[in-house]
Amino acid sequence: MKLDSFKSTPSSPRANQAQIKDLYDSHPKKIKSLQNDLAKLQSKIQAENKHAVLIMFQAMDAAGKDSTIRNVFAKCDIGGVNSVSFKQPSKEESAHDFLWRCSKQLPKKGEITLFNRSYYEEVLVVKVHPEWLSSQGIDAPVDDEFWQNRYTSINDFEKHLKNSGTKVIKFMLDVSQKEQHNRLIRRYETPSKQWKFSVGDIKESKLWPDYQNAFDDLLANTSNKDNPWYVIPADNKDLMRLLVLEILIKELQQLEPQYPSMEPLSEKDMGLVDDLLKGKI
Repeated sequence: MKLDSFKSTPSSPRANQAQIKDLYDSHPKKIKSLQNDLAKLQSKIQAENKHAVLIMFQAMDAAGKDSTIRNVFAKCDIGGVNSVSFKQPSKEESAHDFLWRCSKQLPKKGEITLFNRSYYEEVLVVKVHPEWLSSQGIDAPVDDEFWQNRYTSINDFEKHLKNSGTKVIKFMLDVSQKEQHNRLIRRYETPSKQWKFSVGDIKESKLWPDYQNAFDDLLANTSNKDNPWYVIPADNKDLMRLLVLEILIKELQQLEPQYPSMEPLSEKDMGLVDDLLKGKI
């Protein structure tokens, strides 16, 4: 199956999980090998210092964002990878425009930045809970034009990033409600996972149809040719990680990163190198 099959389009916003699993079960990949391939690309991007890379993960609670980030980037140099997790906005963040707190965390050249949630929360959870807009000084209820303006702002922002040399890669980890409930139960029953458990996640899961509608609207309005969404089946974590790794490698290869050549050395400096090679130092 072509990796482009996971790009969200108006005719196919989300891939068929059962079909994809059957296909990948017949063509298994080794995660460690792909981790090493990704690490080599990350090393070249860091050394070349030419491109900035922003990778975003959006999903329902318990879809596996944290574990996917840890697993996928396990072999990468932490000096060149920055991970940012966005929680409930602070008062200062809510006092600015909805893109502000994320724009402060954008990657610099040579860096890969991972957004665990992002400004897309402002058209997901906030769309499900429009009353939360009051903290931003916006009176609810709001109309369709309000959300369309936010989609437009996001698209313009990501176009600006692309034009400024930042590669944007977006993943939606598409977990089913049944599997989400299974994982919430495991969190509750497993002592080492109980710190992750929150009754709030159960409350939000009861709003599942509203969240799925918000995701569908997000995909329809912000997945485009330049900055598409990749919708990844998330019920099978191994499959999810394989797909994320393969897509990241494919996307980063398009940058054609290379290790920079060594700068020419003066005759004096070459003398020092020669002494080093001969063990005179």
